[in-house]
Amino acid sequence: MDAKVLLLGNGINRLSNEYSWSDLLDELIKETKTSEVITYKEEKPFTLLYEEIYLRTLKHLRSKELRLKEEIANLVLNKFTPNVFHTKILDLDVEAILTTNYDYNLERTFDDDHGKSANVLIERKYNLFRRRNANGRYIWHIHGEADAPNSITLGHEHYVGYLQKMGNYLKDKITSKRKGEQKEIRSPIQRAIHRQKEIRAFDKAKTIYSWVDLFLMNDVYILGLALDYTEIDLWWLMIFKERLKRETGFPYGNTTYYTFYPHTLDKKEEAKLSILESFGINVIREDVGKNYEDAGDAYDVFINKFPKGG
Repeated sequence: MDAKVLLLGNGINRLSNEYSWSDLLDELIKETKTSEVITYKEEKPFTLLYEEIYLRTLKHLRSKELRLKEEIANLVLNKFTPNVFHTKILDLDVEAILTTNYDYNLERTFDDDHGKSANVLIERKYNLFRRRNANGRYIWHIHGEADAPNSITLGHEHYVGYLQKMGNYLKDKITSKRKGEQKEIRSPIQRAIHRQKEIRAFDKAKTIYSWVDLFLMNDVYILGLALDYTEIDLWWLMIFKERLKRETGFPYGNTTYYTFYPHTLDKKEEAKLSILESFGINVIREDVGKNYEDAGDAYDVFINKFPKGG
């Protein structure tokens, strides 16, 4: 396909603030007063660590999960501010931007009000159809956003539920109720699979409902995203995309993953990149030295080399 899509992780925020998801969970443990009962947190996957925080909080403080997610939203909004690279990213020639970040640093480069809501469907939970319009560019917060705390995807239960909804949308249907009427929504990918030939899926008003359509149909460039194994929605979607390409012969878009590393890659990271390459993903490695000052130079290289035009 001609269009290009950017998938952006937390790396861009860390260029100006070395605040990670681990730091966020540490603050959450502090805020929920569970530090005395939560041990070995460095050895635990972050999705399961979140579940431990929530369940221990529920047991001792009777706190609702929405309150916990509101705390996460406040932490994110207070920790991150836009930097020069957010502006540079928005100048790239892309159809849309997908991001795993809950903050609005991209939107705030244009508008302090976080851009305009441009949701395809109304969702209470998850973010398959929720998007924002920032100066004419659609930005999809695929793992939730701060202004809708219930949409934040961080725990294991969240990811499993999200994956189920994605599967229903891509293989069956999603039922939506709007203005008192039930409406069935199916991904346009289903038509492509059955026809086994190219369809023009980018009639935005009619056929693009979700960010997963954009991910599957377009060339995707992944930047600043660690791709932790717990992010099962993205791993499943990459596998699904490559299986469709091989099993149907349909010319789905390519995927390119940029990894910035400090001089040498450890065995775990090399193993991950090997898996990605088996999924047909083009892996580009950039040595950035030992700190994120050097990573800024690598982002500039990415931006300057990014393909222009369709």
